[in-house]
Amino acid sequence: VSCYTPQSECPSYRGHPSYFKTDADGRMYQEVRTAKKTYRYYLDDPKIPDDVWQIQMMGQHDKGERTGYPTQKPEELSARIISVHSNPGDLVADLFCGSGTTLAVAEKRGRRWIGCDLSRWAIHITRKRLLGIEGCKPFEVLNLGKYERKYWAGVTFGKKRGAQQVAIFEYIAFILKLYGAQPIAGMEHLHGKKGKALVHVGAVDAPVTIDEVSACLEEVLAAKQDTLHVLGWEWEMGMTPYIVQEAHRRGVRLVLLNIPREVMEQQAVDKGDVRFFEVAHLDVGVEKTEGRKVKVKIAEFAFPYADLIPDEVREKVKKWPDYIDYWAVDWDFQGDTFMNGWVAYRTRKDRKLSLVTDSHAYAKPGDYTIMVKVVDIFGNDTTKAFEVKVK
Repeated sequence: VSCYTPQSECPSYRGHPSYFKTDADGRMYQEVRTAKKTYRYYLDDPKIPDDVWQIQMMGQHDKGERTGYPTQKPEELSARIISVHSNPGDLVADLFCGSGTTLAVAEKRGRRWIGCDLSRWAIHITRKRLLGIEGCKPFEVLNLGKYERKYWAGVTFGKKRGAQQVAIFEYIAFILKLYGAQPIAGMEHLHGKKGKALVHVGAVDAPVTIDEVSACLEEVLAAKQDTLHVLGWEWEMGMTPYIVQEAHRRGVRLVLLNIPREVMEQQAVDKGDVRFFEVAHLDVGVEKTEGRKVKVKIAEFAFPYADLIPDEVREKVKKWPDYIDYWAVDWDFQGDTFMNGWVAYRTRKDRKLSLVTDSHAYAKPGDYTIMVKVVDIFGNDTTKAFEVKVK
């Protein structure tokens, strides 16, 4: 690559002011003495990149940059690549963004960026990393949702055999295997059994509904069993905790579990890193103020898998808000893409978290759907939507 970069733009020169001297004209330079000769290099002189790049690796002490992501690269490496191959305002894409190093460097250096990743945890780390950059421009976190899942299911199961029913059966068998359940036959709505629990697997492209769970409950009772596990990608709005209470009233212990996005990652499947988490309970309220302004408040967040938290972390948890790492509000949810209209999150330096939003003013009166998304300390999303009428 024939490319000239000012030495002042070279990351390896930054952060070492003790190396530099200043001449009579105010230009900064570095002196190198070798073979009894002294060479002077000015920072503002163009520099041809070396064939070998000496990049300092991140140390354990570098807590400001280190995220704990296993394959994280130093920002200095991304900074050199981005500086050489793009200009401010250009678009930088990282389609396997991991902990977001490329995106963070692009943001700091005035580039536009797009990042993608299948891992829920990668997106969570990247989102918080970007929000922690001073002056970071507004950005959106877009979830492909059912479209992504339908494509994955079609590629994974649809081409094995032609019949649609066979593809559905193979999808259910795959999810049951990852959950550690055995398939069962002869049931209309129940697909497997894990220990004493009967298991239902929700569809790839549709939320699990109250009617769907109610039908499963009827089959559980007809089989004279008392435990039902329902696995789903999405859930009908407002179904929890109503359906759980209804099941309890009828003598059935109902457990709702999210099918994690990691089932679509072959690497996670091969390593056995797929974990099914119970659906958390989220209770929110809305406060109407003057004019067409509203505020949203988190009233309660029930964290059902606290036993999975390491002991050293559990000791620091004093109350239920401590389980929340990030939350956001979409003030006008359209039933598809979640748009961040208001955001609150914790950082390493500031562990405080507001449970009440700022006031949001609607431009016009009408009926709006507000969607609240909470990300817990495991990186799991919990959402709740409700209607608000603005006059």
